[in-house]
Amino acid sequence: MGPYQIEGMIGAGGMGTIHKAKDTRLDRYVALKCLPPHLTVNNHNRERFLNEARAVSRLDHPNICTLYDVGETDDKQLYIALPFYEGYTLDKRIENGPMPWDEVVSISIQICEGLHAAHKHDIVHRDIKPANIIITSDNIVKILDFGVAKINGVNLTSTGVSLGTVAYMSPEQLEGKAVDARTDIWAMGVLLYEMLTGERPFKGDQAPAIIHAILYAELPDLSFSEPIPETLTQIMKNTLSRDIDCRYPSLAEFINDLHSVVGNKTIKPYTNESSSNTKSASTSQTTKVQFDVKTIDDLVKELSQHVGPMATVIVNKASGISNNYTELCKNLEKYLPDDETRQKMRHRFDVMTSAETEHVIAQDNTVSFSEEQLNCLITTSTSYIGPIAKMLVQRHSKHASSNDELCQRLADHIDNDADKIHFIDNAQKCF
Repeated sequence: MGPYQIEGMIGAGGMGTIHKAKDTRLDRYVALKCLPPHLTVNNHNRERFLNEARAVSRLDHPNICTLYDVGETDDKQLYIALPFYEGYTLDKRIENGPMPWDEVVSISIQICEGLHAAHKHDIVHRDIKPANIIITSDNIVKILDFGVAKINGVNLTSTGVSLGTVAYMSPEQLEGKAVDARTDIWAMGVLLYEMLTGERPFKGDQAPAIIHAILYAELPDLSFSEPIPETLTQIMKNTLSRDIDCRYPSLAEFINDLHSVVGNKTIKPYTNESSSNTKSASTSQTTKVQFDVKTIDDLVKELSQHVGPMATVIVNKASGISNNYTELCKNLEKYLPDDETRQKMRHRFDVMTSAETEHVIAQDNTVSFSEEQLNCLITTSTSYIGPIAKMLVQRHSKHASSNDELCQRLADHIDNDADKIHFIDNAQKCF
């Protein structure tokens, strides 16, 4: 494959196959990850993959497995060349049972240091789990597959994602909300719990059950059979908060508290009172417009021309803090390169703003769907969207004003245009 001579299979999964290969140019071994064609057949996905790969390759940190090379074969298959490490992944270590708390802290600090370096470059991993952490023969922790889930433009809730991936997703990630560094902090809390107990905190036989546990079940019991420092228990509480504002605001505070465990210092729960007060005041004083899904998608495509793959994060974050189209415009303007581009966006938002009143009224003009219809839609959409389909059906059915609108809202979560058409045809049969 390109300049690489494949010698054997290392592993395989929904995101591709990994091979041990030799770089014939530099006479060194690499781990070659080959992305399956169905993930990159779309030109937009391919371009996003290449752009993000360039960004990730610039990360230089001892706890991040950086990219050596990105290439494409004559038959349009993309591949990534990574360093080949002798060692074992963290999931293999956890299979042996609970780990000593001092070892857990040491490993966690190294993972957090690597993640913190990436967060400073506005790159969120979003798929932290034991299989993506390797411990080398020199006892150095390396984060694998950094950003690949975001690079290739494939939603992690799509068909084929393993239950292991779902188990580490944050509540806001599962609900389709904007995510930031704190979604990695949640995953680190899950990882901490699993290393200390040998079990995941949120369990289920199937993905929907795991998702329900993450969103609604009681938080896991943080009393352990083997005594651990009280500070470590508090750290897990500061990471596994469903209220994102009660989680660590960044990994800097997380890392500082992990060092405090070793020094046996006392730490406190993290609360963001100012954020909570602001949120309450905003809720009571302002009527928030629900932004049209198509508008948000169009904005992401437009902004991506200027800021690249971070457009999704920027638009989702801006829409989350904006109460109307005027505010959304102001929150996005700073990311545009010149006055001409900003003026075009203002004009576009002026048109949208004039329709805000009608849009708010339209929200009340919804229809009721029967339980049988919704269950049919959940079954139909799961094969296209994955285990998050149930949540999306329940959410969009509350705001759709017709059968067609509900089907279109769900289709907007499908990347492939042909699949969208096929889905809509099948979904219409539920009514």
